[in-house]
Amino acid sequence: MGFIIFLLVLAALYLLEVYVLTDTKYFWVGGILPLLIDILTIFLMVASKSYSFHDFAMVFLVFFGTLCIWGYGDDRHKKKSGIKKDK
Repeated sequence: MGFIIFLLVLAALYLLEVYVLTDTKYFWVGGILPLLIDILTIFLMVASKSYSFHDFAMVFLVFFGTLCIWGYGDDRHKKKSGIKKDK
């Protein structure tokens, strides 16, 4: 059940990042939500003192997922704004 909730949260974050946060004129707004989720994940892991392989795998998935979602949202923002790619 926990993994299903994780997938639902990740899907909601993806939709929010791609369709809402990329429409702002400030590029950094889209990076706040993934950063807060990463900080919350670290806090929950440290507070629960849970250091099993499964927990580290979930933290890795959260970091990788939020990084991918933020990167896709940033690329979409650049494409909408007409900003040229970084060199």
